[in-house]
Amino acid sequence: MAIEYQKGTSVLHRLDARTKLLMFVGVTLLSVIIIDPIIMGAIFLGLYYLGTQAIDRKVLNRNLRVLVVIFSTFALFQIIFFTPSDSYFLFYLIPGLDWIPVTVQGLIRGVAVFFRFFSVVLSVHLMLYTTPPVDLALSITKRERTQQSGREITIILLFAVILLVTAYLIFPQQIQRIPLDTYARILVVMIACILGGFLLQRLLSQGLPAEMGIALTLGFATVGLLSQQTQKITDAQKARGYDVQPKNLARRVQVLTALLLPIFLATLERSQDISIAILARGFDYNISARTYRRQLIFHRIDYIAMGVILALLLGALLLNYFGIGNPTEQLIMSMIGK
Repeated sequence: MAIEYQKGTSVLHRLDARTKLLMFVGVTLLSVIIIDPIIMGAIFLGLYYLGTQAIDRKVLNRNLRVLVVIFSTFALFQIIFFTPSDSYFLFYLIPGLDWIPVTVQGLIRGVAVFFRFFSVVLSVHLMLYTTPPVDLALSITKRERTQQSGREITIILLFAVILLVTAYLIFPQQIQRIPLDTYARILVVMIACILGGFLLQRLLSQGLPAEMGIALTLGFATVGLLSQQTQKITDAQKARGYDVQPKNLARRVQVLTALLLPIFLATLERSQDISIAILARGFDYNISARTYRRQLIFHRIDYIAMGVILALLLGALLLNYFGIGNPTEQLIMSMIGK
């Protein structure tokens, strides 16, 4: 099913496109850092709740339902192959031959993997469902910006602080091995974090060329239209008594050819109309000096959302730092006496 923008006034709809892009990045990082199934399940349920408030539940479930089998397979692989030396054995999947042992740790990690994949995919779905294609493309397109030195310095310092905290949470031993005294070591790490914040700010402030921005906008907008066009052609074939889902494999290939040909021709015709419309509006004239009618502005709700994402990331790093990054596994293992 195609993921089309759904109009609405929910919290996700009111977020800036860049905030939702950062939400996707944050959820992806969380899925890498967090290995606990309950915590990842809670994050997934939170995202799902936001999704049901933004779009129709049936539409959301229809697109996610097809992924259950795929992610269940990934979880099964984790259950089968994650067998550390200190794991607690449960049973064999093939008892007669004693093949494929299943352990408590494997089951816990398998459930976590399921929610980790689903959370990342769900965040992508929510971003595409609640963001107009033009805003999504504009968020990653290079635009002329007024020079605001104070704001840039604030952003660089914020990135530097985040990098500093992250470095001490992830690499404390490596930092201690730096052959300097305590104050010099801290100074070196701070300078490295400030340089990293500067590079990160410069990298994020850059955007794609305007040509790529318009290409992405058209790509996002065309997916939904192509899906609608495919459905119309399929319905027209059915109305003419054409069996679009035959059981015979050779016949199904013929039916697919009969469906693809009009879809391909309709897509070419639409592409030509779009190219003429773009040229008629003078898009190819002095692209580097073009201006933009739509301006993306962060509001209070965007800062709150980014603060929540940052708090979750730092909280996950703190749990790993104190050795309690997987409380579910630790609780279960303590209950069974391991």
